[in-house]
Amino acid sequence: VAASVVAPGLINIGIQPLVAHFFVFYFAVMSAITPPVALASYAAAGISGDNAMGTSVASFKIGLAAFIVPFMFFYSPALLMEGSGWQILRVAVTASIGIFMLSAAVQAWFFGPAKLLMRLGLTLGALFLIYGGLYTDIAGLIIMVALYMLQRGMHGGGAKPATTG
Repeated sequence: VAASVVAPGLINIGIQPLVAHFFVFYFAVMSAITPPVALASYAAAGISGDNAMGTSVASFKIGLAAFIVPFMFFYSPALLMEGSGWQILRVAVTASIGIFMLSAAVQAWFFGPAKLLMRLGLTLGALFLIYGGLYTDIAGLIIMVALYMLQRGMHGGGAKPATTG
């Protein structure tokens, strides 16, 4: 149903048909962890004996960076293998690093605990990498390396995530 309603509108505003259909498909799949549908989250809550809505919200927070990916297709069709081999490789690597950085910012953990300024830096670097331009990719990689070196200096790479239970 979504493909017949949303995809033609995206194509009419100039989005490539492959990108438009994959955008719709991706969000349909992501509904498995998004409240109120969240079938996978509700199943996980039933198996674990936990609160269904709490599990859905937790899965949404963990998967938050994944909701950016379909929008990346608009800016970088190379993510869908449209372009030269070099362009596809560059965009795939920098987009993956950008999603990793965004996930680190959301989870407040980047090779050690990440305070507010570190999280803001991670978000900025992630946005540069996610955008997909060559110069923004370079800027995002510089930010990532700088933040990594800062974290290594502060925590020495030996910090362990807290366990619950």
